[in-house]
Amino acid sequence: MDKEKNKEWITTAELIAYLKANPDDEKECRLYLGHRLGSTHYWYWDAQKRTFMHTRDWPFSPISESEVKEWYGNSKWKIEQ
Repeated sequence: MDKEKNKEWITTAELIAYLKANPDDEKECRLYLGHRLGSTHYWYWDAQKRTFMHTRDWPFSPISESEVKEWYGNSKWKIEQ
């Protein structure tokens, strides 16, 4: 994903695919809340444990792919770094 692509809003499914394609690479992501509001989340795909790791305020917690889809399924994300 190039720098220009990083600044686009993507779906949760696209975020999942991106994290899996870049395992063990922590990303700061902005969750769109509507009305120009957002929430900062940190994500990475743990290749060894085969689970997503997520935090809004450390430490990271494991979260399954089905939970990501259930909790954030229709959300939009922007990868910040």
